[in-house]
Amino acid sequence: MNRQGDIGEIAEPQLRDLYLYWDGKRDGRPYPARSDIDPAEIKKLLPFVMLVDVLAEGRHFRFRLIGTDVALGVNPTGKLQHEALPEGIYRDHISALFRRGAAGPGALYSRSSYGYTQIEGPRSVSRLFMPLSLDGKSVDMMLIGQTADRQGPGGPSTWLANPPTVTEELEIRLP
Repeated sequence: MNRQGDIGEIAEPQLRDLYLYWDGKRDGRPYPARSDIDPAEIKKLLPFVMLVDVLAEGRHFRFRLIGTDVALGVNPTGKLQHEALPEGIYRDHISALFRRGAAGPGALYSRSSYGYTQIEGPRSVSRLFMPLSLDGKSVDMMLIGQTADRQGPGGPSTWLANPPTVTEELEIRLP
């Protein structure tokens, strides 16, 4: 489903900067540890960041931290993914993305388009999944960057009440 790519294919400067930060923290290892990530070093990127626990060998995910730009009026901090997202096509899409992101190797960049019928919401969301590992091998957390192309009025998102249709535009694996 995904192909090999390079950092030049990441269109969003926030996600490129986050990838370069994560890559620099690897220090020759496949993945950095959570303790290698210092929020003070990426302060301007924090609104676009999520930290997610990877549980049950990548089958379940718990939201640990959600940046203000990512939250869109919804705060799933502390919840498991399947508790926080409505059943259906959107949850299936996000769950599959998270599983592929946690699987490695390297980081996963994804850009998806969303279609809403009765509400305003982001039309395109780009995500960058960067695995973290306490032992440098087994993924136990992910640093995720996310940006959204929003159209229409601002304010809290109502996507929970009316999930969108989903079209994946691009998915690449970065070293």
